[in-house]
Amino acid sequence: MKTEIFFRKIEKAQRPVVVDVWAPWCAPCRRMEPLLEELQEVYAGRVDVLKVNADESQPLVKQLGVLGIPTTIVYRDGREIGRRTGALGRSDLTLMFDAALSDAVMKIPAMSRRTRIIRLALAAIAFILGFVLTPGWPLFVVAAALLLLAFYDYIPGVREFRDRMILKLLNAAAEVRDEGA
Repeated sequence: MKTEIFFRKIEKAQRPVVVDVWAPWCAPCRRMEPLLEELQEVYAGRVDVLKVNADESQPLVKQLGVLGIPTTIVYRDGREIGRRTGALGRSDLTLMFDAALSDAVMKIPAMSRRTRIIRLALAAIAFILGFVLTPGWPLFVVAAALLLLAFYDYIPGVREFRDRMILKLLNAAAEVRDEGA
């Protein structure tokens, strides 16, 4: 999809738009496809879904600041209001569709429940190995880092800092897009 066409569709959309950035070779993308189709039917007439093939639309993907696929981006009133990178389950996708319809500030979790549990499990393993192996202090450092990565979004100010940085990146991308137009 051409960059100009994409942004024209987003700006003129009468409803919120959920954008799925995917690639045919991406296994997580293929796992998400039936869930997106199901939710597209459930939210028909209320939320539009737009699929962007990352392989065929590389300039657009670069301009969107997509660093990994699958990436799911939500637009409301022509503005990006949230995004998640990585495979999402039904509950996370439903949260994104619901947030698209909500007038409130978007509440997309920073990570999926599965990701949080995996990080906690790895932290526990590193912590246990720190007691068993000598010297154990490097594993305690790893465990502490994994705990931080599992709960960083609950630390006061971190979420706001992340949101400010994302907003700066989005504004910079918009400026680049406007200069190129």
